Amino acid sequence: MNAAHSPLKTNTSFRFESYGVRIEISSPDPGIIAEAEAVCRRSLLGNLRPVGGETIDHTFELPRTNSGTYKMIVDGVRIASARSRKKYFKFLDSMIRVTIGEFAVDRVFLHAGVVSWKGKAIIMPADSFQGKTTLTAELVKNGAVYISDEFAILDGDGMVHPFARPLSMRMDNAEFTPYELTAAELGGSFATEPVPVGTILLTGYKRGARWSPRLLTPGEGVLKMLPYALSLRYKPHFAIKVLNSVASRAIIASSSRGTAENFVKTLLNFVDKHVN
Repeated sequence: MNAAHSPLKTNTSFRFESYGVRIEISSPDPGIIAEAEAVCRRSLLGNLRPVGGETIDHTFELPRTNSGTYKMIVDGVRIASARSRKKYFKFLDSMIRVTIGEFAVDRVFLHAGVVSWKGKAIIMPADSFQGKTTLTAELVKNGAVYISDEFAILDGDGMVHPFARPLSMRMDNAEFTPYELTAAELGGSFATEPVPVGTILLTGYKRGARWSPRLLTPGEGVLKMLPYALSLRYKPHFAIKVLNSVASRAIIASSSRGTAENFVKTLLNFVDKHVN
């Protein structure tokens, strides 16, 4: 973890802790602080607590120039500027989650879609534009319980914790226009308690692909999952330890697949056969 930063002396600030990471957001503009606090609470689904004079791990300075440009300075380094307030706070929303995910004290944040099927989690690590969210949505439509479409939040006991933000869908058009759906809007429900991991699915959409899964060893599974672990850069030993714990208790399958609509029943039958 980065060396702790001393709290900044600014006009206004909001300090909080989430997953063991202490963050201070400061700005000369109280309106920016108020909006930033609201963004953080939504972004982390309320999983934060305000803190007082404790040492801060990471600082976000959010000044605005006289010309109206919003700037973002993280741990003393300027990383972004924008004229659009909407885009600026959208970027803050993303940066807060990434920072928490990279430095979480006793969790590993794995970029993945996650659902629970008959009491055990199916984790689908994947990058963007691999069909992760579409497959997650189809699973929820078919009776799986929604856990997350962004992160599998894993503890040292191999349990995955809910992070049920609305699913970030994209329209099938040239701009891939984003929109959001909740589990309820998909006709499903979301988890409220940690769930043991039963299946790790390494897959992506490929036109004309036929599902032909190869079962991986725990070691192979860990190597495949590591690139999706946000804490790999700063806490590699912890990330490997947690992923080993998860992989040793799960079925790990790898294969390309066709469309989510056509694949979902095949996947659930596979899980029923090998896990449940």
